[in-house]
Amino acid sequence: MKGFLTALQFLTLFRVKKDLEVTKDSLASSMAYFPLVGALQGVILALADYLLAGTGLLPESLTAGALILILALTNGGLHLDGFADTVDGIAGGKTPEDRLRIMRDKAVGPIGASFLFLVLLLKFLALEDLPIEARTRAIFLFPAAGRWAMVLMAYLAPCARAEGLGAAFSSNSRKVFIISTLIMAALSVLALGALSLVIVFALGGIVYAFTRFFKKRLGGVTGDVFGFQAEVAEVSFLALAIAFMNILALAE
Repeated sequence: MKGFLTALQFLTLFRVKKDLEVTKDSLASSMAYFPLVGALQGVILALADYLLAGTGLLPESLTAGALILILALTNGGLHLDGFADTVDGIAGGKTPEDRLRIMRDKAVGPIGASFLFLVLLLKFLALEDLPIEARTRAIFLFPAAGRWAMVLMAYLAPCARAEGLGAAFSSNSRKVFIISTLIMAALSVLALGALSLVIVFALGGIVYAFTRFFKKRLGGVTGDVFGFQAEVAEVSFLALAIAFMNILALAE
């Protein structure tokens, strides 16, 4: 329970226990429960989608925008900030040291802002185009997929800095990775069926490719890179879910 509460308080604005002691080790072990935190956010999003679009109160386009806003608010904008900082660093630096220095700058540059707009646009379009028969289930799952992607990246890559959040999470234990993956797989099977594990496997391939990229460009990963990966994984999962559903429809 402590691991889940630690993950919940780190990943969201929810504060369920004021005196919760958080250490580097407890943060690292809490990653096992990241998908569960994502699932909780997914429940909130699915309920919001039903209340807004399911009841006919708002069209799906406005509802998609509202869901993105709700997710960003519950995250405190943490992942969006990391996404923009990472893009600025990769685009603006010529060496790993330059890129890491730029990423430390909290001001968002024009390239980071442009790509931030792009990833939000892609997320909006994906949410709007989800097949109606799987819409609620995909909305429930995609935040969990984004948080599981961070766990996989943390397991695969060392930290690019000796300090910071990346140092607490990167190169995590196999046990944490396995627990997180089992939770993600179980959530996926329960929501979309056993064949949906293909989506999780494909998402893992995307995370692996980005991990290799950042190891080459930065020498490892950072807290900002985890935020970047969460955003990319959310969009990727939604796109893969749409493709998966379309393939199943064609096969019938």
